[in-house]
Amino acid sequence: MQRSRLRIAQTDCVLANFEENLAQHRTMIEQAIEDDIHAIAFPELSLTGYNVQDAAQDIALHVDDKAFDPLKELSREITIICGGIELSDDYGVYNSAFLFEDGHAQSAHRKIYLPTYGMFEELRYFSAGQKIEAVTSRRLGKIGIAICEDMWHVSVPYLLAHQGAKLLFVLMSSPLRLTPGEKKPAIVQQWQQIISTYSFLFSSYVACVNRVGNEDSFTYWGNSSVAGPDGINLVTAPLFKQHCIDTIIDLDSVKQARLHSSHFLDEDLRLFAAELRDIMTCRPD
Repeated sequence: MQRSRLRIAQTDCVLANFEENLAQHRTMIEQAIEDDIHAIAFPELSLTGYNVQDAAQDIALHVDDKAFDPLKELSREITIICGGIELSDDYGVYNSAFLFEDGHAQSAHRKIYLPTYGMFEELRYFSAGQKIEAVTSRRLGKIGIAICEDMWHVSVPYLLAHQGAKLLFVLMSSPLRLTPGEKKPAIVQQWQQIISTYSFLFSSYVACVNRVGNEDSFTYWGNSSVAGPDGINLVTAPLFKQHCIDTIIDLDSVKQARLHSSHFLDEDLRLFAAELRDIMTCRPD
């Protein structure tokens, strides 16, 4: 069974400064290579910062842009997952996750669910992704990538897991929302429940990669983590601090979890699809 050393890079970044953020990525990736890490993952929009607003159109890059060449070159020795603003072939602007491996780059996921409520305005600046698709990594096996709000919609990890992803990533830029009197912010507890629940229900690894730092009125809380296929947390980064955490992704653990409890394998996809078709047919306009 495949075993991979994964590093989660819980980072801060500089808003709308691709070059400075790229330099930080390169430094951390080079260190990971020196540490014999097989794959490294960064948070949502790690190359650009989150609250870019109208600047999104100006700093969006096509996945084949030469600006990504340093990451492509480094990916000959390590698999890299990071977040950035993607310019599509038809000039759509997306909040995307990029995968760099063996000298190649690909857009591995475009964020589907763009929050536009409360403090969030993403739908004003980004197009919504229209595809949920697991991807194959030579070093990690079949993986699925979601971006922040996507993971609040069970359809996303559900479909990725049933497409064969045994390691699910969620790249995040989750800001703090405090309620007076809270000892631990509710948003932190909610994310911990989401990660634990999905990892157990889908008998898969789930890696949560959140950022830290401040942008305007946003404070990002970190606390990145990886849960095993039994739903038990394996490793956690601290709140509010830049930090790296390492763990072993051992696909034999997925095998053992699914042999121990076959609830994921017993899912009736045909029944689910039929009932979903009925819902869509009967739903009023």
